[in-house]
Amino acid sequence: MLREIVYRYDSVTSTNDVARELAEAGAEEGTTVVAAEQTAGRGRYARRWHSPKGEGLYHSIILRPTIPPARAPLLGAVAAVALAETLREEYGVAADIKWPNDVMIGGRKVAGILMELEADEDRVRYIILGVGVNINQVSFPEEIADAATSVRRETGMIYDPEGFRRRFFARLQQWYEVWRTMGEARVLERYMALSSYVRGQWVNVLCGDRRVRGRTCGLTPTGALLVETEGGGIEAILAGEVTKLEVVR
Repeated sequence: MLREIVYRYDSVTSTNDVARELAEAGAEEGTTVVAAEQTAGRGRYARRWHSPKGEGLYHSIILRPTIPPARAPLLGAVAAVALAETLREEYGVAADIKWPNDVMIGGRKVAGILMELEADEDRVRYIILGVGVNINQVSFPEEIADAATSVRRETGMIYDPEGFRRRFFARLQQWYEVWRTMGEARVLERYMALSSYVRGQWVNVLCGDRRVRGRTCGLTPTGALLVETEGGGIEAILAGEVTKLEVVR
């Protein structure tokens, strides 16, 4: 069972950066870095993660699974399932996993996962699982104001970020053990049950410098998104930015 060892900071540049330093120094699996504030928090594609002091959960967890690097991306799905379940079952909000690892409420982002990997050719040395959750924010910078939300905005209530962290970690322990002992299939089954994005949804996927447009039709056993394109073929998307399409012409 994953066991936590928590390091707390008032302010850091990024919890992932601190966790990486600890991992390089030999910190064991389950070591967790929690900060009240990040001055240079980041999400996928090096985007800035809005991290006002005391208003969100900003933390990173060190994992050391004995696996080849090819299996590592599924740990993002493990964390996404744990996050969505925490939000749904503990806070009563309609959390929805947006492939690959964002969690949305009503089409707005409430939480994100940034996974960073250090590996040799045949084995993972460690994984930094960065998890940010908007807990008590009531406003956001103009550039993300229409795309972000918080648990407080959805429920009208103020919450303790540490209480959220503990509830999330309990579910992460559960799903990490499921993944470790039962494999990817059970995790992906639950992931698909918690996501409106991965089956029957018309989407536009930005993959680097090209776009894939079509209807989603599930996930591969490794977590790639399957899209039936307008030309009739099925494409497996390994990485990309998904946008729902409400109207297809």
